[in-house]
Amino acid sequence: MATERKQIGKVILLGARLSFASLFEPNRQKQDDGSVRETWKSNFLFPKDGLDNCFAKFEGQKMPVLKAIKLASKQAKQKAWGENEDKWPKLKPNLLCWRDGDLENWDGYADHWYLSANAPLADRPKVITNRKGADDKWMDAQPGTKGAPYSGCYVNATIEIWAQDNEHGKRVNAKLKAVQFVKDGEAFGASATDPNEDFDDDDVSSEGSFADDDEDDDDMI
Repeated sequence: MATERKQIGKVILLGARLSFASLFEPNRQKQDDGSVRETWKSNFLFPKDGLDNCFAKFEGQKMPVLKAIKLASKQAKQKAWGENEDKWPKLKPNLLCWRDGDLENWDGYADHWYLSANAPLADRPKVITNRKGADDKWMDAQPGTKGAPYSGCYVNATIEIWAQDNEHGKRVNAKLKAVQFVKDGEAFGASATDPNEDFDDDDVSSEGSFADDDEDDDDMI
């Protein structure tokens, strides 16, 4: 019987909060040379307070997420730079896929760690719901439908951590492989409103009129 090849750096994140999700439409980023690079990408948030209660799976074992990330990173570095840790490059925090949310000015990132993952346009990650079909397999998620992941919900995700060492520099990256919707969360950028408080009966009356004012339109925003 053939031995199954181990996937270096593979981690399954459990119950992470999804952010900056580009799963159905690719993210478009303008490059220094004027070209546009398209990728699939997502960030995954974990609260600093209670990080030990955030979990992942690594090589079939469930463990705290940070432990899994460290073990997978070590595998990736060994593959790229050998067994001797003293010869590994010293990388700044912005060159790692595991990052400090307090250094960002983004909604929901304060007091959190986050993992940044992406995939090339030609290798779109699998996106699924938390429901199975008649074939007992997870159902593909369709954008805008129930069970489709969105920024702010909670998900499971498969990533592969790998060490980059090429003409673009040395980094430790995470490749996005799959995302599964787990449960709803408050969508990032959404603000709650009660239309019963916002609108009066007069606002829908066809008899209403608007009085002109004397202010110059040029002074209006």
